[in-house]
Amino acid sequence: MLDRVEFSVNDFAEDLILIKCPSDALNQNPLIFWQLSKTLLASLTDIEVIPGEDSLVVKVNLLKNTRPQYLIDLNNVFSTFQPEFKEESSELITVPICYDDEFALDMNDISLSKGLSKQEVIDAHCGIEYQVKMIGFTPGFIYIGDLSDLLILPRLKTPRVFVPSGSIGLANKRTGIYSLGGPGGWPIIGRTPTNFFDPKKEDPSLIQPGMRLRFESITKEEFGNMLSN
Repeated sequence: MLDRVEFSVNDFAEDLILIKCPSDALNQNPLIFWQLSKTLLASLTDIEVIPGEDSLVVKVNLLKNTRPQYLIDLNNVFSTFQPEFKEESSELITVPICYDDEFALDMNDISLSKGLSKQEVIDAHCGIEYQVKMIGFTPGFIYIGDLSDLLILPRLKTPRVFVPSGSIGLANKRTGIYSLGGPGGWPIIGRTPTNFFDPKKEDPSLIQPGMRLRFESITKEEFGNMLSN
């Protein structure tokens, strides 16, 4: 269990409050803002939370309460919040991914830019075990890391207007799963037939931060079979 964490509260926008903490606390518990977001939602009303890897944004409702009162309420939660050191999950989730040209929209560019064959790119992506870092950006988007140094890439210069659901992309040290279709700026390396986001459930994300994960290459035929089941 960690000692009490000294959170800092920063102005972000009129109705948005940015919360940060010392880097040593994050080093001990990378999931600290995920844990804090759960505590805030259970403790306070009329707020929304957007947890990130190294910060948390709280959206307040100024029609329901004043900003100074929200700051008091937040500090009251901080004073009793006791984060727990959370070991990596013992369960290893296997995510099937098809690297067929139909789904791997940027595979040729990835191969050329990294000087690797398509199979070498696939092997580098499937060859290591990852940790789920956070859920966010869009509903159900899964941030996963750390990516192999062989595959570290910048975001696309021009984001796509639409990325199909299930697409898996790369950006910097992260690989990520687009649980919903929509705009996106990550180079796309493949697609999974597995749906990890169910908005009808109380907790819609079937994958949670801290879980261990690996990718497994499947054929286009296997992709179609899994999709139809």
